[in-house]
Amino acid sequence: MEDDVTRVLVGLGEYRVVDAVEDGDGVLVVTVEVPRGEAPCPDCGVFSSRVKQRRVQHVRDGLCFERPTVLVWHKRRFRCDTPDCRATFTESTAQVPSRARVTTRLRDAVGVAGRTRSTAEVAARFGVGWWTAWRAIAAAAVAQIEALPTTPPARLGLDETTFRRPQRFATGIVNLDTGRLWDLVLGRSQTVVTERLRQLDPTALAAIGDVVIDPFAGYKAAVRELTPDARRTADRFHIVRLANTAVTDVRCRRQQEMTGHRGRKGDSFYRARRDLLRARERLTDRQGARVAAALAADPTGQLHAAWVAKEGIRDLYHHPHRASAEAFLDDWLNVFAACGIGELERLATTFGRWRGEILNYFDSRLTNGRTEGRNLIIKSVKRSGYGFRNFDNYRLRVLYRCN
Repeated sequence: MEDDVTRVLVGLGEYRVVDAVEDGDGVLVVTVEVPRGEAPCPDCGVFSSRVKQRRVQHVRDGLCFERPTVLVWHKRRFRCDTPDCRATFTESTAQVPSRARVTTRLRDAVGVAGRTRSTAEVAARFGVGWWTAWRAIAAAAVAQIEALPTTPPARLGLDETTFRRPQRFATGIVNLDTGRLWDLVLGRSQTVVTERLRQLDPTALAAIGDVVIDPFAGYKAAVRELTPDARRTADRFHIVRLANTAVTDVRCRRQQEMTGHRGRKGDSFYRARRDLLRARERLTDRQGARVAAALAADPTGQLHAAWVAKEGIRDLYHHPHRASAEAFLDDWLNVFAACGIGELERLATTFGRWRGEILNYFDSRLTNGRTEGRNLIIKSVKRSGYGFRNFDNYRLRVLYRCN
């Protein structure tokens, strides 16, 4: 009866617990043996009960009541009586396969814990080596990734994150319907996206109906070449951000031209640097006063023009349908393409090149919001590992965490 209770507490149904003690380091040492009197030969499958010798094997097990556990297995080596078969073999179990140094349940627990924690943290938690933990995490990740569908999503988003600095990017391909990361490829260019999509059969490529991208010509060219029938939509957030960048560029330039130095604490331009980027309807009275002071401080009106251009782009996305948005955007381009302000003229040129993709938003109503959400998780994976040098390992960890 005591043996049954101990076996249940330790969770070793196929073993008989001989002894259990806690050493001076707080490790639970459980001595076990297999109660059955015979074992099958791994080659011929014939059971044998002829014991040749006994040996002791130490196996790392999972946590038992938050204590690290080591199994001391008094295992047996049997003789195989089948002619032309191996002479001897050592018994093994489902929890401790042949030549294993950790139990199966510990390996599974490490693999599950490694989805949200760094390898070093998991290894320290379960008292195993780094490579032992990594092999368990990699095996769990591969098993989960292989179970995912290989066909691309019908609506996908493309966006990049930094893999290693300087200028080492990785492009994420996200399913916009489910928010899951479909794949992660090294680089940020037309080539890397083209090579990845060319691995798909023509039927799968033809099934892609919508693609949301930031205003990057490489992504646009790759999608246009491989899936010409897919609707390309420029991400709303990135379009507005380009307008905000133009406001900041004009503000910094006018600051230098007027004062000969960068913004300082008392400068009206500097005090309103964040308020100029906020939506006008969200400004408090104090914030609105700072914006008005900054706009009045520029006698040329260039900062005011940049701010009006930015608010115009925000107003564009308030239109209910494509026809009115198209007319508004064309008027905006006509005004700022020849306004004489370099930053706004460049912005108008960029928006003119992406006019179709900007207006496609009013048909698809898709954004890269879910893609940006995946990017946050990708960055958390990178931070938890304090950076990665091997992209294959990095991709494995990211796909494991994001699916």
